[in-house]
Amino acid sequence: MANARATTPPTVQPQSAKSSWFGTLLRVLLILLTLIVWMAAVFAIGSVAYYQREHQNRIYDGVSVRGIDMSGLTLAEARERLSVAFDPYPLAPVVVRYGDQSWTLTAADLGVNFDADSAAAAAYEIGRRQGGGLEFTDQIAALQANLQEQLSAYRFGREVLADEAVDRSAGLAWLEARAREINRPVAEATLRVDGQDVISTASQTGYALDVSASHSAIYDALLANEGGSVDLVVKEETPLLADVSQAEVFMRQVLSGPVVLTAAEPDLDAQAPPPNFTISQETLTDLASLELTPQLDGSMQLLASLDVEPLRPQVQEWAAELAREPRDARLDYDPKTGEIKVVTPSQTGRVLDVDATLATIRQAVLSNDHNALLPLTLVEPAVNMHKIDEMGIVELVATGTTSFKGSSADRVHNIATAANAVDNTVVPPGGVFSFNNAIGDVNAENGYTDSLIIWGDRTAVGIGGGVCQVSTTAFRAAFYGGFPIEERWNHGYVVGWYGQPGLDATIYTPTVDFKFRNTTDHHIIIKSVMDEVKGTLTFNFYGTKPDWNVEVTGPEILKESPPPAPIYQTDASLAEGEVRQVEYAKNGMDVAWRRVIRDSAGQVLTDEVLESSYTPWAAYFLVGPGAAPAANG
Repeated sequence: MANARATTPPTVQPQSAKSSWFGTLLRVLLILLTLIVWMAAVFAIGSVAYYQREHQNRIYDGVSVRGIDMSGLTLAEARERLSVAFDPYPLAPVVVRYGDQSWTLTAADLGVNFDADSAAAAAYEIGRRQGGGLEFTDQIAALQANLQEQLSAYRFGREVLADEAVDRSAGLAWLEARAREINRPVAEATLRVDGQDVISTASQTGYALDVSASHSAIYDALLANEGGSVDLVVKEETPLLADVSQAEVFMRQVLSGPVVLTAAEPDLDAQAPPPNFTISQETLTDLASLELTPQLDGSMQLLASLDVEPLRPQVQEWAAELAREPRDARLDYDPKTGEIKVVTPSQTGRVLDVDATLATIRQAVLSNDHNALLPLTLVEPAVNMHKIDEMGIVELVATGTTSFKGSSADRVHNIATAANAVDNTVVPPGGVFSFNNAIGDVNAENGYTDSLIIWGDRTAVGIGGGVCQVSTTAFRAAFYGGFPIEERWNHGYVVGWYGQPGLDATIYTPTVDFKFRNTTDHHIIIKSVMDEVKGTLTFNFYGTKPDWNVEVTGPEILKESPPPAPIYQTDASLAEGEVRQVEYAKNGMDVAWRRVIRDSAGQVLTDEVLESSYTPWAAYFLVGPGAAPAANG
């Protein structure tokens, strides 16, 4: 067990007289202090009670409304004082603007008045808050808060900003009146064609006053009591099609008048000038069109266009009306006098370019006067009677002659007809003479009659017998004259009319032709001279003698074969027993003629051989009825 420690009881010391006095004094002071505190508390409570009693049904001291002192006033007194002080309500006016217009609106204009009842009630409520609950502690807390609010108002003052009485219908009515002035519906630009009139209307931007947003902005500015200005909120609607001026200008230009097309150059050979062609305004109206086209920004553009393609059939009719082939003049030359006369006048050809005309019409429509020149091309004839002095026809340059002596009257008639057709033909420099073109179709309509012709392997009666006499004569003139032969065919057999074989030229319109080219620098007139007494036909070529000389040698018989047995053909037109020989037996042969052309210095320009191949030909006899023909073979 633990060791017990011995203790000694404390010794009590007797108190001194000084200590006893200090304690008494301390107790007295404590009692006095307590008394003072109680007295102060009683005073404070009394003061509070007095303050509460003095302000019963009155506003506590230090409370003001918008600078007006409400201390000690009853509700009625406060309402009266506030009503007097704020009549009218001194809020700063608001300037409302739109464009170049402005309006100054006061509180009265906008139905805003000072609410004296609410302001007085708010001032009266300072220091009189209700308890937060039924609990005692809540009541004590509310009391403490009220006293603190009263004391704060008393010491530092308390400003009450009471709500205004706002009748916003006045502002709404004012804005609705402005809306009737401002609001405007959007309108698209329009363009239409009425007959030949172009009628347009301008676009209109739409405007709509946002009443709600403007209403809020105005009242916010007024109640802030800072003055200033407010812009009305106006919504703008842009038309999709704002401008049609370009299309209008285009359409007015298109419909400003008819289009008149005239020939560009005079036609010297025309009996009358080419007609003018007019496209009426009504037609132009049908050709013009308007089309709305969307743009990248969402707007629309009105495009005007002109389509001239529907005029193509009409222009093609004009082209057919104006079309004319050029015609060469036929000229007569008198070698004795050198005088040249026009036998058949030349004619200038005309061609209207359809595509170019359509383009011209479009250009004319867009021009100021709507007039234009037809793209009419005049095709000058190769032999132009207006340029006779430039042709160089001054002398004989070539000649050729054949004999038709002993020909039948019908054959002579056909020779004369074909010779007259060729007579006065003019071949321009570089031009090609075509015998078939010169004489036309060999038929009765052109004056040809029936005569003996070669038909296959025998003689037959047909239209145009004797025409080859003319083509052969023309060939010989060209050949001896040194002109290039473009086309020439020999007869099937050696024909006695044409003299030495190898210098004949057969034709058969329109497939077999005789052609030569004029390689001189001047025109050539072909003149025919027919002597029916002597039975000769001559062609003379007049022009300017070329700088060459022609040497012709022949004929050279390259090969020869005997004729076949005679052929007899019954002819009912002959007398009974009569026999008439119409063709004579001819040997077949290949014949060559050589032509050398030299220039004036003797240099060879061309050296050529003309070859002809003839079939052996039997004698032909026409036999009258009843005659006993000899056996063929």
